[in-house]
Parts: sequence; C-alpha cells; structure tokens
Amino acid sequence: MKIITDTDFFKGATTFLFDLDATLGPYRQSDLSKAYFEGIENYAASRCDGARFNDAAMKAFEAMKKNDGTQSNRLTFAQTFDSLYPDFPGNIIEFYEEYYNSPEFNSIGEKVTYYRGSEKGLLKNLRAKGYKAVCATNPVFPMSANRVRMGWAGLDVEDFDFVTVFDDYSYCKPSPGYFLQAAAAAGSTPAECIMVGNDTLDDLEADRTGMRVLLITDYMKDRGNRDLAGVSVCAYEELLRLCSALPDIGR
Repeated sequence: MKIITDTDFFKGATTFLFDLDATLGPYRQSDLSKAYFEGIENYAASRCDGARFNDAAMKAFEAMKKNDGTQSNRLTFAQTFDSLYPDFPGNIIEFYEEYYNSPEFNSIGEKVTYYRGSEKGLLKNLRAKGYKAVCATNPVFPMSANRVRMGWAGLDVEDFDFVTVFDDYSYCKPSPGYFLQAAAAAGSTPAECIMVGNDTLDDLEADRTGMRVLLITDYMKDRGNRDLAGVSVCAYEELLRLCSALPDIGR
C-alpha cells in the first residue's frame, strides 16, 4: 500500500465521492449490518413472520447489488421482495419508509457508532474551496434512511452536493456503472473524481473507471479481492490534514 502524505495525489480533482459507513461514519460495517438486519426482523415480526421477512429482504438487497442498469434499484428491490413474499401484509416500500422514520431504526446508531465531530467541517471546507462533495453511499436506501444514517456521523443531507439513493441509481457498488452514474450526476469526468472509502471491493473498484481511490485505514475492510500494492491509503486524521491544505479551485 502507498500511504498518501502530500496533496500531489489530489491534483486535478474537482469532486470527492465519500463512502458513508466506516468512512465518514465511525463504525465497522459488520457491526452496522448485524444491528440493521436484527432490527428490521424484530420490527417486522409484529405484523408477519420475521424470519421469512428477513430472508426475502436480504435476497432483495442482493438483487439490488447485482442490478444491471435496466431499472432502478428501488424497483429491483420491490419486485424481488414481492416475488419471494407475495402475501406480505402491505406495500414493502411503505413499510421500509415507516421503519426508517421509527425510533427503532434511529437507535441502531447508538449501538454501533460514536461521535467523531470533524466530518461536517471536512465537507464544509472542501465545498468552500470549490470542490464537489458527494455522499457516495451504496444506493440501496431511500433518502429517509440516509438522512438518519448521516445523523449518526453528525451530518445532514445538506452537507453534500447530492446523495446517491436507490430511486435514482440502477447499479450498486462495486459495479463500474455505479461510479460512472455518480460521476455523471456530479457533472465530472472519472479522472476528476476521488473515491474516498474503506472497502477493497465496494470502493476500490472505482479505479476501473479511471477514478482515483483513497482508502481510509481506520475501519478498512480488506476482502482479499485485490493486490493492494500501490493502492493509496491514509488514516482519517491525515485525510483531514490533507484536505485542509488543498488549494481553492473556485466553482
């Protein structure tokens, strides 16, 4: 791995794509996933078979992650879930909206996160200098869920230029199609984008589109899928220092 210690790495960049979980959000993805699926199963159990619900939901999530660009991730999720649990009592999208606005969902953050406090300043500083800041979280959630998830890191939707959500995207990480859709939405070329993440699969695959990738080591997830020789990395605190030293590019 190549530890980034100076701003040369960022030359020519106009757009930062930030992963949320375990990058801006100070928690391990595995802890969040476990709490998330346990929470939604318990929430669903009051109106249906919780285990059956969770099985259908997890398979629908996997279908989204394999989406091929032909339709939105939201539609892929709903169609897959409905095919697996046709007698679910209600509309699955409406059910999830209810859950994402519930105290039960919000409480997940209390179980797996801690407040670091510097994320908002990082984004504000970059945008003030003319850089675009995108919340490049995997688009498997609606905005209502992302708003809560950002709150766990002390952030708001308004801290970003835009957020990638399942209504607007027809690919997911690690598909190159996702990164190309995000770059196009930002009005940037891949060469102008830096994907800041922690996952050697979901985030590092952005380099196949021509984006630069910077992996944050605090909660880095090495899936063993790539040779990491030459892969750019740094700690979160070093990212703060480097971004504070970037020049103003205007916008």
